[in-house]
Amino acid sequence: MTRPARALLKWSNLRHNYRIARQRTRHEAYAVIKADGYGHGMTACADALAGEADGFAVACVDEAVRLRDAGIRQPILVLEGAMEPAEWQLASRYHLQLAIHHPQQLRDRAAVVFDEAVAVWLKINSGMNRLGVRFSDAPEMIARIRNDQGLILRHVMSHFSSSDEADTACYEAQKTRMLGQAWPVPLSLSNSASVLRGGVEGERVLRPGIMLYGSSPLEGVTAREAGLRPVMTLQSALISTHSVPAGESVGYGGSWTATRETRVGVVAIGYGDGYPRHAPAGTPVNVAGVRCPLIGRVSMDMITVDITDAPEACIGSPVELWGELVDIDEVAALAGTISYELYCRLTPRVPRTNLQ
Repeated sequence: MTRPARALLKWSNLRHNYRIARQRTRHEAYAVIKADGYGHGMTACADALAGEADGFAVACVDEAVRLRDAGIRQPILVLEGAMEPAEWQLASRYHLQLAIHHPQQLRDRAAVVFDEAVAVWLKINSGMNRLGVRFSDAPEMIARIRNDQGLILRHVMSHFSSSDEADTACYEAQKTRMLGQAWPVPLSLSNSASVLRGGVEGERVLRPGIMLYGSSPLEGVTAREAGLRPVMTLQSALISTHSVPAGESVGYGGSWTATRETRVGVVAIGYGDGYPRHAPAGTPVNVAGVRCPLIGRVSMDMITVDITDAPEACIGSPVELWGELVDIDEVAALAGTISYELYCRLTPRVPRTNLQ
């Protein structure tokens, strides 16, 4: 018999969230499905959005080639661009669009010959100081691209460093810097947080990521308030129950001690499955329809939950760790991380079950 831990993936919710991105601004939207679709399955995400997405965005050429080999025919943008000359040839062969963020990438391109021109997006460093060319270098980079018969400059892009924060001063400053230039091609600026703020007037292509999976990127705004629906529901079941008298401790290190006669439920899930090891006591877990608190330390294969106030709970009762009943953003915040990491760290031993 297999362990009961599993991830249910509701693709109708992915499509719903993508439509919200499109409806907020009416612009084109490249669905960001890098990192194996934020842990949801990259190819499955692409298949689910195949009839709706204007294009897809991934991190690297390898991810893009996997999508092409799986039969995905929409435009695919590689956000990190080519990392070596051979990847330029792959981009031409597989009709991939590449971000250019450094002069070295153009030097690599000059070292190879390919048959079909490659569409490129020039990435500008507007304040994040991660990838991108500076404004002062942009005219030369644009000229080099446009003078290369093997390249087609499709868009100018940038990435916001703080569009998710309640204080929008940095976000507004980055927008102003990008909109204050006369660019020769349309802009692509908005990530999920910017999309939910209404996008940027004058841009052409959005790049929604985390919002597609049903998590809110906005500080102080829940996914439900943003109209988003969770795509992934992480489930398991109780595999044991027992009582612990007041004064006794539960789990490694005895970090949690019962203050009353406590009924304890043991759930088959742990950090070996991707549940956050640093989730503290009190983290919500839904057991048999009742919100119950995590108690004790998270183990590799199990967690313990106070089910005293869920009298119907018994061995085999269903447990939700996050999804429809438990907001993953709340779990992530209590564990000192973000939902992106929780989605991406879900391990292969948790089977994914695809729903409509």
